Formats: sequence, C-alpha cells, structure tokens
Amino acid sequence: MQFRLLGPLEVQSDRGVLPISGALPRRLLAVLLVHARTVVSADRLIDILWGDEPPAEARQSLWSCVSRLRHALAEHSGAVAELLITRPPGYVLLADRDHLDASLFERLVSGAALVAADRPDAAALMLDEALALWRGPALHEFADEPFAAAEAARLEEVRLSANEDRFQIELVLGADAQLIATLRGFTDAHPLRERPRRQLMLALYRCGRQAEALETYRSYRGLLDRELGVEPSVSLDSLHTQLLRQDPELERSPSVVETEPIATAVDAPNPSATGHSGLPLEVTSFVGREQDVAEVAAAIGATRLVTLTGVGGVGKTRLAIRGAAAGSHRFGDGLSWCELAPVTDPSAVAPALATSLGVRRAADASVVESIVGFLMDKRMLLVLDNCEHLLVGIRPLVTEVLRACPWLVVLATSRERLAVEGEQVCPVRPLPLPDRSATSEMSNPAVSLFVDRARAVRPDLRLDEKNLAHIADVCVHLDGLPLALELAAARVRSLNPADLSDRVRARLDLLSPAGEDHSGRHDTLRTVLDWSYGLLSIAHRQLFDRLSVFAGTFDLTAAEAVCSGGASTAEPVVDLMTSLVDASMINVGATEGTVRYSLLETLRNYGAEHLHQDREADAIRFAHAFHYARAAEDADRGLRGVDEAIWVKIVHSDLDNYRAAHRWMVRLASSDLALRLCRGLRYYMLFRFRDEVVGWGEATLELPGAAAHPLYAEVCGAVGEGVTVRGEMVRAVSLAEGALSKLTDHDDARRMYVLRVAGMVALYLGRLDDGFRQHAEMLRLARMHDHPYETGMALLGLAQSRTYAGEPARGLAFAEEQYRAVRPLGNPSMLALAWYDQAEALSIIDPARAVQPYQRAIDLAQSAGSSFVEGIALVGLASLLGRSGEPRDALPRFRSIIGRWRQMGVWHHQWTTLRNLVQLFLRERRWESAAVLLSAIDAANSAAPAFGADAELVQAARARLEDALGRSSWLIAQDRGAAMSRDETVIFACEAIDQAVDSHLAHQSGDGKRS
Repeated sequence: MQFRLLGPLEVQSDRGVLPISGALPRRLLAVLLVHARTVVSADRLIDILWGDEPPAEARQSLWSCVSRLRHALAEHSGAVAELLITRPPGYVLLADRDHLDASLFERLVSGAALVAADRPDAAALMLDEALALWRGPALHEFADEPFAAAEAARLEEVRLSANEDRFQIELVLGADAQLIATLRGFTDAHPLRERPRRQLMLALYRCGRQAEALETYRSYRGLLDRELGVEPSVSLDSLHTQLLRQDPELERSPSVVETEPIATAVDAPNPSATGHSGLPLEVTSFVGREQDVAEVAAAIGATRLVTLTGVGGVGKTRLAIRGAAAGSHRFGDGLSWCELAPVTDPSAVAPALATSLGVRRAADASVVESIVGFLMDKRMLLVLDNCEHLLVGIRPLVTEVLRACPWLVVLATSRERLAVEGEQVCPVRPLPLPDRSATSEMSNPAVSLFVDRARAVRPDLRLDEKNLAHIADVCVHLDGLPLALELAAARVRSLNPADLSDRVRARLDLLSPAGEDHSGRHDTLRTVLDWSYGLLSIAHRQLFDRLSVFAGTFDLTAAEAVCSGGASTAEPVVDLMTSLVDASMINVGATEGTVRYSLLETLRNYGAEHLHQDREADAIRFAHAFHYARAAEDADRGLRGVDEAIWVKIVHSDLDNYRAAHRWMVRLASSDLALRLCRGLRYYMLFRFRDEVVGWGEATLELPGAAAHPLYAEVCGAVGEGVTVRGEMVRAVSLAEGALSKLTDHDDARRMYVLRVAGMVALYLGRLDDGFRQHAEMLRLARMHDHPYETGMALLGLAQSRTYAGEPARGLAFAEEQYRAVRPLGNPSMLALAWYDQAEALSIIDPARAVQPYQRAIDLAQSAGSSFVEGIALVGLASLLGRSGEPRDALPRFRSIIGRWRQMGVWHHQWTTLRNLVQLFLRERRWESAAVLLSAIDAANSAAPAFGADAELVQAARARLEDALGRSSWLIAQDRGAAMSRDETVIFACEAIDQAVDSHLAHQSGDGKRS
C-alpha cells in the first residue's frame, strides 16, 4: 500500500486508489501521515479536526473518526488496519517509509547527491524519477492549515532544490544552450532563489551571451534590494566578478563543477533559499515543535512584540528561526535578524542594530532616531536574538521603535521577558518526555533529537528495544532540554546508551538529595555542562575556555593565534578543535570558503566563567585584540587590492570580533591597537557606509596618547571622511586641520589622508578651486611616496573639481589619467571610481558615450559591495537617462537610489540626487511635484547649497515653476515643501516617482489599445 502526499492525498493499493471519503477522515489521515510513526495526542487531533468548536463528546467523536478511517483501510486491505494503532496519549500510523511517496522522493534526491560527482547520468535518472512522483503541490488540500503548512513548505523546498540539482547536472554535462529557456522559466516562477540565477548566468556566458549574463545579475540584485533590502551572496558576487573579467575558469572544467555542488535533500527548508533573508543558516535538523512553530508564526501575525522566554539551551533561537520563516510572508519588507549575543555593553545595542540593518547615523540625529527613520514606514519583522544580558539597553530601544514604527513587529528571544508594554510572552518549554512504558518506537521528539545527533557521530547505532529504553531514560533525566540532549548524544561516540544512562543518572543523583524530585532545569543543564566539561582533557578544557573570548564566529587561524600556549601546545589546536566539535562543545558553520566555528551563547558563558579563573585570562584577551588589530591591517591591504570583494566578506564575518576587540582596547586605553584596527578598516567603512566603525574611530581618537601616535593623522582622515558622509562638514574640516597642524613636515606622507578630507569637503561645499589645490598637493605626496591607491584618490578629486567647474574636457583628462594610475591595482572600487569620473565628464561632452562608463562603474562597484561608488554612479546614470528623454528608465533608478541613501543615512548625496530628480520632473511637466520638492530641499538644514552649473539650474527651475504654476500656487507649494522634514521629503519624492511611473504605464497601455 502506498500513501501519497505529493499532490492530492491518495492511498494506492493493488486494487487501485482507495476511496477515503469525508473531510474528517481525510484530514485525520493527513495529520497521521505528516507525523508518520510518531504518536499524535488525542487532544491535538481534536484541536486539528474541529478547531475552536469541538463536539460535546470530543473524544468519542475522535474515536468514531479513527474507526471510520480504519474501516476504510481494512475494507480494501485487511492487514493494513494494524498500521493505525492506539498508543497513549493518542494514535500513531506505522506507515513504512518505503510506502510513503514523500520519503521515497527524499531518498532518491539524497541518493542522487551521493553519486552525482562520479556518475552524473545516474544521478539525473534518479532525480527524474524523484520529480516524477509529484502530482501537484504537497498536501494540496491541507497546505494552508497549520498542521500541514510547515511540512508542505519543507517538501516544496526539497523539490525546488532537486530541480536545481537537475539543472546543475545539465551544466556539468554541457547542455548549456538547451538549459537557458528552462532556467528562465524557473527563475520567473521563483524570482528570489539565487542558485538558478547563478546557473542561468553561467549558461548564458558559456553560450557567448555575456551581456545577458551580466544583466541577469543586475536585475536579480535590484530585485533583492527592492524586496528584501539585502545583497547577493559572496558566491554570486564572485561569479559576477569572474564574468566581468572573462575568467578562463568559467569554461567547463572540474573546478567549475566543484563550485556548485549538487545539493543534498534536507529535512528542513533553508530559510535563505526561500527568501527569508537574514535568518541564520541551520546546520542540523530541526526535530519536533511543529505546534510551537505554528504558534510563534500566529503570534507575530497578531502582536507587535513577541518574546520567546526559557532557560538556556531550551531551543529559543531555533524556534525563533522557524517561527520567523513561517510567519515572514506577512511582511512586505521582509525580516532582519540581529544577533545580540556578541554585544556585551547595553549602550552598544543601538549601533549593533544599525549595523545589522545597514542604517547610518545622520548628522543631526542619534543612532536610535536614525533607526526609527529607516523603520518607520517598513512592514518588517525584526528579530532580536539573545537579549537577556542587555535589557537595560533593549527596553528603551524596543519601546521607541514600536511607538514610532506602526507596521514593525519585533520577535525577541531572552531568558526573561523584556517588560515592554504590549509584550506577548511565549514560554519555550523543553521537549515532551517519553513514556517509559512505550520505548520500543522512536515516537517522542526528545528521543528523536537524541537519536539524530547520536547517529551523526555513530551511524551504526542500533535502535533495538533496550537501547531505546536507555535513550528514553537519558531524555527523562535531562528534562528534555535540547542542548543537554545534544551534549549527551555526542558522547555516544565512545559510550553505549546503557553506559550513558548510568552516568547521567549518577551525576544528577549527586546533585539532588536522595528522594528529591530533580526539576530545576537550570541545574540540569549546569550538571550536564559540568559533566561534559569534566570528560575533556586538560588541553581541551583550556582551549574551550579560551575560545569563549571570541564573539560571533571565528576561523582556525584566529583560534590558533589567540589560544595557543599552555597545555594546548602539547597538541595542535586543529586536533583539539576537532575533538571539541565531536563533543558538541563548539559548532562548525555551513559556510563557503574558510570553515568558521562558533559557540552557543550558553556554552560561551560557561567557558567565560572558567576563563575568568585562568591566570592567563588577560593575556588571552590581549592576544584576541592583537590578532584583530593585525587582521585589520591585513584587511586594509586586501581591500585595496584585486580581491576586494573577498576581503569585504572576511571583514564582515569578523565584525563581532572587531567590535569586542575594540571595546577591550578602549577599556584598557590601548591607543596603539585601537588606532591600528580603525586605520585598517577605513575603506571597509568608507565604501560600505559602516557608521558603527566610524564611531570606533571617534572613540579611539579620544584615547590617552592617541594624538601623539604615528597613525593619528590617518585615523583622523578615516573618521573625517566618515562624518562627511553624515553631513558633518564642519567637524570633518576640524579633524583635518587639527591633524595637519601636527604634521610640520610638508613632505610627510600622512598629510595625504587629511588633505583628502579637506579637499572633498571643499568639493561638497562648492569651493572647487580649494578642492583642486588640496587634491593637487595630495597627488604630489602620493607620487613622491609611491602610493598608487592614494594617487587614484587624488586624481579623482582633480577630475571632479574640473568637471563640476565647467571644464569637462580637463576633467576627462584627469579621469583618464586616474584610470591609468589605478588599473595595475585591479581594485574594483578604484576602477569603478575612474569609470565614474570619465562618465561624469562625458555626460556633458557627449552624453551618449557616458552610458557605458556609468554602467561599468555600477557593475564593478556591485562586484565589490562598494555601496558608495555604486550609489553615485546610479545617480549619474539616472540623471543622464532623464536628460536624454528616457524617463521610464530613469524614474525607477531614482526610486532605488533615494531609498538606499535614506537607509544608509547619506544625506549630502541624497540632496544632490533629489535636485537631479527635480530637473526630471521639470522635463516631465510635473510642476507641483517639482515645486514642492525643490522648496523642501531649499529648507533642509543639512543640504549644502547648489553651486556652479547646478546653482544656475536651480535658479532657472524656480523661475520656470513660478511661471508654470502661477504666483499663488507657487507660494502654496513652497510652504508645503518648507514644512517637510527630510524623511517626509524622501517619502514625498518616492510617491511622486510612483505616480509618474503609473502615468507612463497608463499612457503606454492606452497607446497599445489604440494600436
């Protein structure tokens, strides 16, 4: 007998499809199949079958429904009735996995993954057989019901991944041309999935269609930005860079095959693959808690603040991941995950959240106000994980964002409630304990979790009746706490379940007085941690303690640099780490490239307690700070080289550690290390608008002895450029002048970095000749000291100062010289800036020739995650398209970049963008929109005045608008614009763009009908 879930619910016997009639028996069968071989309680079945209106004799009605289902099965296949049995506290369907189409499908997909590398033809046949099992959406008639939604979504995710595996095999076998149409259809149907976009880009490139391949990347990146506010993965960015370079490795070769391995079937959807951006990647299976997931998803749909509470190790974070993924479809602006475990200072909560959201602090606003400004019109789910140690900082922040952002929903995890008005607390309880009298089947979530983790370290573990009884005993003694179960299960590598049961019981008996019921779950977990820790050797314990100094994730190189010494030197750190992974004391992340490790927060705190007692604790913390100061210096070199995109990802992955290291440096007033760290991260900060890193620099400059340090001027330059982006021009000049006053030698190379600040502020404020002189002096020093990167920066200022002064031919000459200077570096951001400067000059000399360099600048900036360069190039291209009579192309680009500037808090570029938009509105004869927007810009305190040709355009716009609107309407529009805040100005501009786009679409539709 075959049970079919992959489409309409069916039961197939030798006699054909069995008629399972009646809504209740069909729903009952679906529930039991979703939880096949697992007991489903009677209470839960009643709730699923009848909801809020159960019959008066609910259990009798349930028994009757079960009886009808048994009869329907037995009528056509007598012995089958024994599959549906009563087992307290409910019923279980003992359907063999070979008789369930969903299980067969997943086994075929997994089998294909195992043979794909050596036998792609065989893997293709297996995948074809697996996909042929689908007759429609999984659990078709129940897919929207809570009991089936998670399983339906999981199966659908595996199906989509299997399709992508099949595409990958076609790429391996060389069927690129035949695959393109199929991939286009698949990406149209599933636009947020990244892997098929990557496959389509590669197929197009191999067929000689490079332009289409690049456009595929650009359109996908734009979609992610609009829909989710996120960037493509490092893998897709790397492929894009290879396409731009026409990398020979993209031709069919073993290395290409290895970069996109065949995905294995998993038992849970990968949130990032289903569009739930920002969720941590789950690297182990998720067992049980289906009802809990549904309740969390329902709670975030009904309440604006939901807090998951519970003891350490109970599974709050995993439940938050699943609940957020299940409920995220309600949020048009997606979700954002903010991990707060690495943050140790309550005052650092807001900066950490701003970094997570990609929000930059504005000049005249606090960090919290900037966050609110970004979130106030967002329909978003914000997840704050691990809040308990930061409640003093979190309570006012959450209160403020919920008050000011009406569509925001916050999901938090904490060991105690946040105590914020309107909070709904959802206690997360341990997994249900097994019934000691019924251990012959793996029907309990706690037992299932233990077995899953135990088989990861001991695949040959026998699950006979005795072993299951011992495992159930362990689960009961460990109170069903997931973390405690995982730690115990890791020991099955060297202990049998019987030995493990005896040792756990003995350990807990020592903790509790004889005859006392041991129900304190904090004590249970503590005891298991003590026991697991006690089983480690001295070297393993010492390394584990020292690893607690890391915040977030870390790689092996960092662990070796920070934790070597003492007992751990007797054995290589890598070997010790491997043993700690085996013991589940540290985790290995599922990442591309370098393997990264992490500690659960409960385990990190436990290790930190022991480290505090170590005489070498301060030395370890210093080693951590020293390592990340040196890492920042390495990053500085990497960010200025050809592999900029790779180094951006490296820095971002270590941002938690940089934050922790800098905080320790400031606490100990170590100006040397702090200055080295901040100097190293300057271009990561500048080109990606990382305002939190600017804040580190500001704090560093105030440290004792900083002003006398050789790196002081360079950090002044970095901070000066950072506050310039905020719009703090006066402060930027003050930093530059203060640093210059200390450098009395006019040939000192350090003067370059503060001359750059002074020169750029002069350009922003329209003092073009001053900017030219300062950049010319910078160029002299850069060439004298052979600094090609700074040479490019200086030529950038020279090119822009001449182009904006009305000398575009001279500006173009400097821009071409700039390109020649930076080309040997191969640095994407510098090359992009050179193309941008050429495009700016050409947009005046020969507009048609400017489009290509603008687009090259955008592509290169995107490949390196250089938000600053990409933004200014997008503004230039949008403005050019607007002037060239292509408003339908220009308007969406303006809409995109205005939103980005607002998110990043980059207001000096925002006002320039809005002025360019005014000119487009004038050409479109949208007089009122142009008048209101122009008046709002004029009234903005943070908007630098227009200068040169721009000033002339603004003056002409005022005269034209007054003439077109009439004096009275012009004054009304002025008053309306002057009364707007800057956020209101941005919202108005975006709404005006939307209206203009709608008008164009309506006009186009009308033309189509007339034709």
